[in-house]
Formats: sequence, structure tokens, C-alpha cells
Amino acid sequence: MTHHTHAQRNSSTKHVAEYELLLKFLHQLLRYKFRIALVAIVGSAIVFGLSLLLENRYSSQVTVAINISEDPGGIQPNNYRGVNTIGVLEYDFIIDGSQANERERLLARMDSFGYISAFIEQQKLLQWLYEDSWDEQTQQWTDGFAPDMREAVKKFKSDALYVFTDKKTDLLNVRITSKSPEFSAKLANAFVKSFNEYLRMLDLDEIKNRRNYLEQRLSEVKNTEIQRSIFRLLETQLAVESLINARANYPLEVIQPATIPLFESFPARKQWTALALVALLFLGVGFVVCMNVGIALCRDLKEYALEHEPKKLNPPKPAHYVK
Repeated sequence: MTHHTHAQRNSSTKHVAEYELLLKFLHQLLRYKFRIALVAIVGSAIVFGLSLLLENRYSSQVTVAINISEDPGGIQPNNYRGVNTIGVLEYDFIIDGSQANERERLLARMDSFGYISAFIEQQKLLQWLYEDSWDEQTQQWTDGFAPDMREAVKKFKSDALYVFTDKKTDLLNVRITSKSPEFSAKLANAFVKSFNEYLRMLDLDEIKNRRNYLEQRLSEVKNTEIQRSIFRLLETQLAVESLINARANYPLEVIQPATIPLFESFPARKQWTALALVALLFLGVGFVVCMNVGIALCRDLKEYALEHEPKKLNPPKPAHYVK
């Protein structure tokens, strides 16, 4: 019974000590509350003021759908074996199978040096990318500056272009960022249109090479059956070329064109100011807690030293000492 009463008394004493500790913590916070608030407000105001020194940048985004056959239906003639050489030749020229990673190949080509450099030259973006080294009056580069296309492509991809896929809709978003909202919207729409034209030209060049090869072979061979086969292949290439020229939204179909943004995307002044205010409030609270813990620790160490080592703190006076 005595042991149980003693345990209850220790538990009550422990709760009282924890309550006193909480009171001390709240008392210190209330004591420094105005200082913490003042530091947080001044710090967030400084962050907002520094953000005003940064140039505004505007982002405009165009949403597109990728019109490719990633999972085509029908019958796939795997491991095709023709009955003769002519059959194999016709199959290779007519059947153009879709790759398993067709979407990834298209995105890689959009991000490739070949297309980005062609787009920069088409839109004359070198002067825009290196505007600090371009003289508008003389229409020349200053101080003998010569832009490198490799560096220009890298700069355009890191500063202006951002391509990502929406996980919910599986649609592709192309975002362009610049100092002008009108220019961002114009460039985003031009990027998609130019990419469609770029792929169309690649396909047409491939068809042209095939047609040149077929016409060359037609003038060389004398076999009537082979000549008929080549004529059929030429007709097929002509039909494919007509289909490519007729596809206006291939492979990218614009779902939502880019519009002129109303607000800047960088810097996020309101967000930075709010984050700075909250962070400084937490830092202020943490500083008050650490300061009081440090003061209490120094006081307890001093009391411990006075209790266990009084001789070192109060050495005995010499015998000849006279008060």
C-alpha cells in the first residue's frame, strides 16, 4: 500500500514538473512574441523587396494530343516470308510497322538537337537568346561575339522550353517562358506547328529517296514482272505522299492553343513572401526555445558544480589573508 502511494506521488510530481515546463515555454514565447513577429514581418518584406529586382517572366502553354498508333488493331504479319523476291520487296516498301516505343521516339525527336536548332533558325531566336550581345541598331553582334548553336540549343531548352505529359489525360503540354507574354504565346503555338512540319519533311524526304531508288531500278531492269511491281510501288509511294500532305494535325493535334498569360510565372513574389514569413516565425520560436534551454543548462551546470565541487569554485584563502 505504501509503495502504491509513493508511486502515485511520484507520478503527480512528474505531471506537475511537465506542467511547469510548459508554463515556462509559453511564458517565454509570450515574452518574445512581438520580437518574433517583427523579425518575421521585416524578413518577409526584405524577400518581397528583393523579388522586385528580378525581371518578370511569363509562361504560355499549348496542350496537344499525339496522333500515333501505339496499339494498332488488326493482324500483324510477323516474320513475313514472301513466295518470291518481288513479294518481299513490295512488303518492305508498303508495310511501315509502328514501333513499340513510338511515343518515346517522337518525344526524343522533339527534344533533339536537329529539331531545336532548326526551330531556332526558323524563328531567328539567336538574337533573342543572346540579347545582351546583340546590337539592334547595327544588327550585329557586339565585341565579336559568335553564338554557338550547341550552346544556344542548351540555353533554349533550360531557360525557355518545358515539355511534360499530363498523367490524368495523357496529353502533351508544351510550355514556353519569356519576358513577353505575347511572345511566349506566339512561340508556343509556333513550336507545335513547326514540329509537325519538321516531321512531315522527314517523311517526305524518305518517300523521295524511295521513289528515286525505284525510278532508277525501273530504268535498269528489263524484266516485265519486276517493272510491274515497281510501278505498283511507285503508285503506293504517291498515295502515301498525298496522305502525308493532307494530314494537318499529324502527329500533334492542338487541343488547347497557347493564350497570352495575364500574370507572371516568375518570380512568385506572394508565394516567396508567405514562405519567408512562416519560416521566420518557426525559426523565431525555435531560437527562443534553444536560448532558454541553453540558459537553463548553464544554470543547472553551475548549480551542479557548486554542489559537488565547492572547493574548486571557492578555493580556501591563504593563512596570511586578513579581512
